[in-house]
Amino acid sequence: MILVNGNVIIIPSVILYMTIRGVVVGRKYKNHVPIQWLKEMIHLLFIVYIGFVVSVTLFPFPIGFPTQSHHLLFSINVVPLVSVIHDISQIGTAYSGDVFFMIKLIVRNVGGNILMFMPLGFLVPLLWEKAKSLKVVIQIGLVVSITIECLQLLESFSGGWGRVTDIDDVIFNVLGSILGYMVYVLIMRIGGRN
Repeated sequence: MILVNGNVIIIPSVILYMTIRGVVVGRKYKNHVPIQWLKEMIHLLFIVYIGFVVSVTLFPFPIGFPTQSHHLLFSINVVPLVSVIHDISQIGTAYSGDVFFMIKLIVRNVGGNILMFMPLGFLVPLLWEKAKSLKVVIQIGLVVSITIECLQLLESFSGGWGRVTDIDDVIFNVLGSILGYMVYVLIMRIGGRN
C-alpha cells in the first residue's frame, strides 16, 4: 500500500489558483477595472483554508487494497456523542491512568473539530451574498462535514486504517461553523458602528 501526502495535491492546487487569479486580476488591471484587493485576499485565504481542511482530514491517502477488513467495524460511529462519552469514561484508566493525556486527547478531538470549521462559518458569508444567514452557513457546514466523513469512509474501504467516520465529527464541525458565523456577525456589527 502507498500513502500519498496531501502536499502533492494541495500545493499545486494553491499555485494553480494563484496563477489563474493572477491572470484575471492582471486583465482587470489592464482594462482599468477596479480590483477589490480585500476580496481577492479573502478568496486566497479561503482556498488555503480548504487546502488545510483537505490535508488534515483526508491525507495521507492510502492507495492499495486492504488485506484485512476487520478494522472497518471500528471505523464507523453513527451514535451521537458515544465516542466522547466513552473517552470521558476512560479518564484515569486508559493510557496507564494518564489523566492529562486523556483530557488533552478529548480536547484535541472535540476542540479540533470545532476550530477547524470556524473559518468556514466566518469566510462563507464574506464571500457569498446568499450565504449571509445562519441557516445557509449551517447547511454548508453540514454538507461539507458529511462529505468529508463519507470520503473518510471510502478511504477506510481502500485500505486506510487511521480514519474513523464519526457522527460526532459532524456535530462538532457544524458547531464550529455556527461559532464562526457568530464571530462574523459580531465583527460586522462592530464594524458597522465604526
